[in-house]
Amino acid sequence: MKEDNEKQPKCGDKADTTEGSIKRSENQCVLSDCGNAEKPEETLSKSEIKKRNKSIRRTKFLFRAIDVLYKSAQNKSPYVDKSNIGLIEATNDIVYDENEPDICKFDFYRNKTEDKLPAIILIHGGGFSAGDKKYRKGRAQFFALHGFAVFAVNYGLAPQCVFPKPLEHVVNAANFIYKNSDKYNIDRNRILVGGDSAGGYYAAMLAAFNGNENMKNIFGFAPEFRFFGALLNCGVYDMNTVLKTKYPFNLADGVALSLMGVRCRDFDDYAYRNVCMPIELVTAEFPPTFIIYSDNDTFCKGQGDAMLEKLESEGVYTEHYCARHQRSNHCFSLTWSGEDAAAANELLLSFAKRLASDKIKLDRQSGAID
Repeated sequence: MKEDNEKQPKCGDKADTTEGSIKRSENQCVLSDCGNAEKPEETLSKSEIKKRNKSIRRTKFLFRAIDVLYKSAQNKSPYVDKSNIGLIEATNDIVYDENEPDICKFDFYRNKTEDKLPAIILIHGGGFSAGDKKYRKGRAQFFALHGFAVFAVNYGLAPQCVFPKPLEHVVNAANFIYKNSDKYNIDRNRILVGGDSAGGYYAAMLAAFNGNENMKNIFGFAPEFRFFGALLNCGVYDMNTVLKTKYPFNLADGVALSLMGVRCRDFDDYAYRNVCMPIELVTAEFPPTFIIYSDNDTFCKGQGDAMLEKLESEGVYTEHYCARHQRSNHCFSLTWSGEDAAAANELLLSFAKRLASDKIKLDRQSGAID
């Protein structure tokens, strides 16, 4: 097994540019050999390519360093110890797309029971350019210990893969899991999606497919089922907020390039501009959602409250936890430490368990409380 999925081969096929799909703009390519972007009509200058590469490398280094530094804290859940670790079974590196086996893998966790379990598709963060499923082992064990089957998914990262290719990866993972529900002994009608940071972005994008035929028509792919719930943790939901926020080291440009292959200044002309922001894709069909966020978030400040407001305006059932302490920063709940992390994780788990056991009564057509 590779150390992580950040040293990836190029993503597979180019995005479809036939009738009915969106053709990528000339700004889409991040690198001169960008794996899944159309070649620009006018070749970027060497200095521009160098600037873009530097911006992505800086972003990748930052988020990779965060994962390495916090790996131990993230994967040592206080809920899992020697007395119960034996109750969890895990299988690593299951390939969900044979066309890209080095990228498209997930780790599977579940309680050792013959019961058919509700499932959570768990998507890691990392600024769209870093991260790996192995850094969410503690999270996966946490949910598995409490009665969920968990699929911790890897997907394509920048610069080799830019939007919408990683979205296609997580859609393919979801469909693979759904089609193999009997094999993994899960309840295919109770599949939730969750993620943090960039993973929260992709989790929200997957949830937005619920009842949204327009997304399927635009991208040419879609989940073959409706998600039962969404668990969003300090995610990116609105690129406009990112563009308005001042970050150190020009981080906004690095994130934009890593996600979309375009710089912030080119966002208005980006081919997928109107379909790359979860907050603008929310409808009443969005599944019941739990949001964790912090007003002191260095990377995603303002994202959680904006998403919460949008969901509530559409009548989507929501619960949330906003950090109370100033030191609770980006994805604070992942390290399990402190009052905010404990409260957020307990409320998140309570929401997921109540939702999966039908203790939250909803009108599934409107998303309103029954």
